[in-house]
Amino acid sequence: MIIGFIGAGIMARALGQGLVSGGIVPASHLICSAPLPQDGQPFLDLLPGSQWTPDNAKVARESDLVILAVKPQVFPEIAPALREPSAGKLVLSLMAGIPLEKITAALHPGARVVRSMPNTPMQVGNGASVYAGGPNVTDEDLELVHRVLSSAGKAWRVEESQINAVTALSGSGPAYVFHFIEALTLGAVNLGLPEKLARELAIQTLLGSCRLADRSSLTPMELAAQVKSPRGTTLAGCAVLEENDSLNNLVAACLLAAKNRAEALARGEL
Repeated sequence: MIIGFIGAGIMARALGQGLVSGGIVPASHLICSAPLPQDGQPFLDLLPGSQWTPDNAKVARESDLVILAVKPQVFPEIAPALREPSAGKLVLSLMAGIPLEKITAALHPGARVVRSMPNTPMQVGNGASVYAGGPNVTDEDLELVHRVLSSAGKAWRVEESQINAVTALSGSGPAYVFHFIEALTLGAVNLGLPEKLARELAIQTLLGSCRLADRSSLTPMELAAQVKSPRGTTLAGCAVLEENDSLNNLVAACLLAAKNRAEALARGEL
């Protein structure tokens, strides 16, 4: 099986690495396209034996699975060249905001399109991805897509109507987490800790807490309660987060803004 990436950026490289390390295909069965050699070189460096071409249509013609790994703003520009070569091909979109209806309309009527939303922790094999199939997609296609996305983390099948909400949560979510790490770091620096130590402690605290939440049968708030001693330090800190439901309201507004932007992309407001 040949897997082709239209685009050779971070998500293409991360998924390509997962495919190889997960034993789905060897690197020699991967091909990517990017406008200039220097754009494709990081893909080739990460995955020795893979191929690069500036020709998107060549990738579509030669691949059994075509992965659209470009920015949504780029898709209208590249789609015409993919229309004929996508005939009969399984096409997996990693593009945020662009619905199945628009992708299938732009490609050949015989293309079998699956829309997904991955995230950047794919780079370290801990991605969170969801996917939804278009009208021509078979169960075997969906099984393959699940294997492909799971090679770099975990994957869930969802209804397409849920993908914009997922985009707001796990698609954009890593950036929220990185902001929180930075906020913890800066807050600790203000309390007198060296920046390097503060950042390492913040990162390890999040890593450990997430692993605990993943492995525990308790809810996040039940786990939080285990840290809160009566009249203790954690209770004092959490009182600030909980005042007027401020943290929940802030995060809800954050997710809503991201979902609204995804919906704007779907309407063509690129």
